[in-house]
Amino acid sequence: MSEKWIDVSSHNGVIDWLKVAASGVKCAVIRAGYGNDISQTDTRFVANIKGALAAGLKVAVYWFSYSDSVADAKKEWETCRTVISPYKKKILFIASDYEYDSYRYYRKQHGTAPSNSLVNNMVNIFLGAAKADGWTTALYTNNDYRRNIFSAATLSAWPVWLADYSGGPDIPCAIQQTGSTGTVPGISGHVDLDICFKDFSITVDYTCDTSTTVKIARGAAYQAQITCKETPKVVAGTPDVMTVLHRYDDGDKHYFWFVPIGKSGEKAGIYINGGPRQFIAEVA
Repeated sequence: MSEKWIDVSSHNGVIDWLKVAASGVKCAVIRAGYGNDISQTDTRFVANIKGALAAGLKVAVYWFSYSDSVADAKKEWETCRTVISPYKKKILFIASDYEYDSYRYYRKQHGTAPSNSLVNNMVNIFLGAAKADGWTTALYTNNDYRRNIFSAATLSAWPVWLADYSGGPDIPCAIQQTGSTGTVPGISGHVDLDICFKDFSITVDYTCDTSTTVKIARGAAYQAQITCKETPKVVAGTPDVMTVLHRYDDGDKHYFWFVPIGKSGEKAGIYINGGPRQFIAEVA
């Protein structure tokens, strides 16, 4: 597989997620925060993850590390877990991001550079704790740190999200960050661009009686039955084309109407519980 992704933080400002989704971006990796205190939650995290999910995008998250000990790395995970837990069923993975600013912070605090051994231990503790808590994980790095900081054991332990702007990735990786000066509709200024090569799909917790393209005439409605334990969250990727209406629940069976409001030939992807696209609703 090969999908167009982006990664964002509060530095990208207010994002129009519907425009992002319409541009062909499939997933956003969103900074949840940094450091070891809840006050360091990214100021746009909640708005970003809610906006991306409502637009039908897949989401993953990353946490920027300033840890200076193994104990601190564990504390960073505990803080991160608190921030992202409300969205656990929606998040594809949590990535650890330890890089140059992390390194400079340690030097400033301790008057010396961290050893490679310590950096590897801190990253592995963070990701190991996340994995033990049931999260899928990934390691963000670049070619410099890949060659000179991270050990072969660390690199082989986690799916690698590699910052490599020189063309194709220098090594096989799960995700390649291809640049930091990209442009995407819905985002002002530059944004990081990524290509995902790995299927991080979340196992869906529902079944639906529709999985193909359905054509619906204006003035009509299409009903779909979704079976799951709780009333599902159902969204249209382009809500100006298709309106989603919750009809009623009958035990584990939940019924929704899809009403076209766009122009003939326009299509909207239908997404359930933040999972992959379930079907396409087209205006007849």
